Amino acid sequence: MGRLRGVVPVLALLGVFLGGCQLGEGPPPGEAPPPEPAALEGPALAEGPTDEDDARMRAAARLVADARAALEAGDPAEALDRLAEIEAEYAAVPGTLEARWLEARAHRDLEAWEEADAAIDHFLSRGPATAEERYRGLLLRSEVRIAGGMEGGVEALFQVPVDAPESVLEPAEALAVETAGTMSLRVLQDLLDEAPQHARLYPAFQVELATRRALMGNMERSRELATQALALSPGAEVSERARNLAEGRVEALDLELVSLGALLSEGGPPSLRNLSREIRDGIEVALAQAEGEGLPVRFQVVDDGASPTEVARLVRRLEDEGTGAMLGPLDERGLQAAADARQGTIPLISPTARTLPSGRNHVFSLSGVDPAAARALAGLARDAGVGEVVIVHPRTPEMEEESDNFREAFRELGGVVRRTLVYPPGTTNFAEPFEEVVRLAPQGLVLLLPPDQVELVAPQVAYFGVDDLEQITILGNDAWSTPAVLEAVNPRHTNGVLTVSSGDGTGGFGPGWDTFVERYEEHFQRTLRSPLPALGYDAARLLMHASREGGGSPEATAEALHRIRDFPGATGLISVVDGRIQRSYTPVRLQNRQPVPFRR
Repeated sequence: MGRLRGVVPVLALLGVFLGGCQLGEGPPPGEAPPPEPAALEGPALAEGPTDEDDARMRAAARLVADARAALEAGDPAEALDRLAEIEAEYAAVPGTLEARWLEARAHRDLEAWEEADAAIDHFLSRGPATAEERYRGLLLRSEVRIAGGMEGGVEALFQVPVDAPESVLEPAEALAVETAGTMSLRVLQDLLDEAPQHARLYPAFQVELATRRALMGNMERSRELATQALALSPGAEVSERARNLAEGRVEALDLELVSLGALLSEGGPPSLRNLSREIRDGIEVALAQAEGEGLPVRFQVVDDGASPTEVARLVRRLEDEGTGAMLGPLDERGLQAAADARQGTIPLISPTARTLPSGRNHVFSLSGVDPAAARALAGLARDAGVGEVVIVHPRTPEMEEESDNFREAFRELGGVVRRTLVYPPGTTNFAEPFEEVVRLAPQGLVLLLPPDQVELVAPQVAYFGVDDLEQITILGNDAWSTPAVLEAVNPRHTNGVLTVSSGDGTGGFGPGWDTFVERYEEHFQRTLRSPLPALGYDAARLLMHASREGGGSPEATAEALHRIRDFPGATGLISVVDGRIQRSYTPVRLQNRQPVPFRR
């Protein structure tokens, strides 16, 4: 990711720049070849006394010329045969060290990396005849090690001296640009922390990191890195990229970009600031993964300050700039303001909003009420033999919607909802609803609660004698199966509760969870301690997937989002059905802080 189209492959550059030197492949086409040398110049292939017999020196020179010609003709195997003859018969002849240089190139062409590395090491250790030959040897060694995935390739590249001729520095810089583009973000950052600030090569890695930072929306850091690169001595191509980044012109890099936006509340109240930080971490992991998949993405992160007015302004600005889709805002007020401010069909995915604005198309939330969860819970109740229930939930829009979804699904399956008992937000004593449950003595009690209320409500089920009712079954919505709730609530208050899980039913999260954790911990070099970044990760990956499928325009991205089925997210197996993000749910029974797949 972050590389310019049209970068000349390094092997081709090496062929161009090495072609005319003593160690090259011969004269340009159309020119008469030089007369055959009577003898070679420079060190012998072997150490010790030299063999300066005229006839043998001429024979060695002819073999070297034949090997060069074979390489020019694209026949490295034939070149190696001639070079083996030199080593066997003429190793003590002066100038035959060039055979080792030609051998390295022949093995390189055959992708025999270890043999090529050994040959160039021998060439360098014997001491080439000129400084320029040594510089070319250093460059070839780095190219061989990098191409062969061997250790020490980048270190070898930085050994090319700053004062090497342009014929060496230009392909060395091209190799640096190409290598930087293949590095993960973490490796790239570590290299810049540890590598010497080579005036010509170091900027190539700085500019690559500056490009990545710009694509992740961190324009301040991008400009800083680009300015630092310009203060050294990069070549023309790297300088041009650095200037564009220093001036904030990412579009001038000629990248095939997917342009996305993210509205976070990094300047909002403390709760939203902390949430924004976690969501941004998840976005960054998704972007790091995208670069490995060859998908250049620009995620422009903006701070809405938790202000609906600022949200509206930013949405219109991002639309005007050609953004194809947006992640956020994080809360319900912001999401409503964003949906209202849109001038077109640009889709929005909030990682954390609990409710969606009514009457607005192409607006989604990963944390909104999921009709699939209610259907799965209703099916679980019927599979458990429960035919009539009482529902208890707080008087909030999301829980009222969840209750309606469960009631409809349960009735379709032949169940009966005897009563729905609603309590006001802020209630701490549940004597009234639970005493009514005891009086009604239903077969099942359905507790639809937000995660932060399970710890408060669950102990009072037993306290008011609900679980003493003969044959009553306690059912909870999917909040009960989340790891945070299971960790917080004493298991004696959750054991035996029937619920549903968007994970695998054994305590895990979605099918992409393990991959996410691995990538998060590799990227940040720290342990993941909260599931919240997974919401940012899934939201970003859904938008990138839809943008890629739809070609990047808002209309096509929105259409692609509505076609998503069984997307393997970190937070569950995700589909978009009837304009909502829905997950696949597994019926479970809670036991000792673990969800266990339900078996009747």
